[in-house]
Amino acid sequence: MSLDGQIFATKIRTTDSDSLITRYYRGVWEASRHLTPAASASFAPEFSYPKLTDAWEEYFAVAGASLSPLGSYSGCDMVLLDLMKNPGTRTTKTTASLLMVARAVQHIKRTGESILLFTPSSGNKAIALRDAVARALELKLTTPDKLRIVTLTPAATLYKFRRNILTESDGLRFLNPILVYPGPDAGDVKRIGKAFAEAAAANTSERVWYSLDIANYKVADACRAFYEHEFGDVRSGHRLLHAHAVSSAYGLLGYQHGINTMSALGISHPQPGYLLIQHLATSDMVRHYLKEKTGAEPQLNWKLNNAEDIYEQRDSLHFPQATWSVQENLEPTFYTHNPPTAPEMTSLISKHGGSAVVVSLLECLQRYGTVRHHFNRSDRPLPADPRQLAEWSLVMGLTGVLNSVDRGLARGFEGVILHGSGMYFAEPGQTPDRSQVTEVRSPEDIAKAVL
Repeated sequence: MSLDGQIFATKIRTTDSDSLITRYYRGVWEASRHLTPAASASFAPEFSYPKLTDAWEEYFAVAGASLSPLGSYSGCDMVLLDLMKNPGTRTTKTTASLLMVARAVQHIKRTGESILLFTPSSGNKAIALRDAVARALELKLTTPDKLRIVTLTPAATLYKFRRNILTESDGLRFLNPILVYPGPDAGDVKRIGKAFAEAAAANTSERVWYSLDIANYKVADACRAFYEHEFGDVRSGHRLLHAHAVSSAYGLLGYQHGINTMSALGISHPQPGYLLIQHLATSDMVRHYLKEKTGAEPQLNWKLNNAEDIYEQRDSLHFPQATWSVQENLEPTFYTHNPPTAPEMTSLISKHGGSAVVVSLLECLQRYGTVRHHFNRSDRPLPADPRQLAEWSLVMGLTGVLNSVDRGLARGFEGVILHGSGMYFAEPGQTPDRSQVTEVRSPEDIAKAVL
């Protein structure tokens, strides 16, 4: 074993478990060491985790990962970093949610206080936290009176939720409600949710944990870098581009935190570049990067092609060349406007290389056959009929990669690692019905449903 390998095994890797958390439990502690909850947060448990036992290892078991080759495109080798192994969530948010609930349980055991975990979300964070709480209750790591989870999501993304003990038990459903917001602007769930959380902190004996602080996710996403270091192609001088379909780029920022954590321990890991992929409805991170790069907001001269009833532009290679709508909401998972993470991500791209690109539904459909061909090489095959997809983030991601290669935006990189966000199919039988959710429109509505 090389010196780096010895240091890695000693400082980062804990066991040979298939779970990212259990395998890199030492790394989780190291990644947590210099993080503190956001100063604005009224409450957040400290970054302290339970001692690994059989029960905790079973709880963490669903935080799996794999690196699946997707083949080559125009001489660029592509690999999927698959963090969607948990069948109860199918999202990368599983790892962070398991660690957050573990921290909550530690706080409860240390203080005796009860915690109300609250998150507004487009869907993925919400279902992952609900799954983590359900797992903790099923394994008797805590009790329903001490820990509960309340989620607020746009009504349009209810299809992502899955039935579990929190929906099927009347008592647990009452304590752990699924709240949905029917308003026209999905991003309002954050505004309404934050107002509720601030008011609730003074009106309940429970500790209210408003869980959107990026530090909660950076720790978990650092495990992406640990996993790549152990199992990926990390040859010196072999430049990789890490691509991700994003709303706020928590995953890529957490991955960089993992690289920084290893560097602080003397573990050398090649620094990749980054490729941000977004859609037209929320392209703020791409626009921030381009404005910092050029000094001006990107100006697009969309022209209607009457023969095909589509809009086209050739002013920027970073935006769709064709779309049915110039404000298209391709994937409601990505709903954040003006994310505070944009400057940090722009800085990383400027420093380490990479780019940013926006894709349209039309481009995704035009590329679908090619995208499906590449994903069928992995253990994430796509359906022949794209109408069966209930989330487009994977297709968006690979479409953005292919467009970037074709347009010369990925020059200087020998390969691409695509971070998978989530993969859902339309499965009505597994989705909670409307009688199991509560519709809310204001902070006061949330308070009535929760307190």
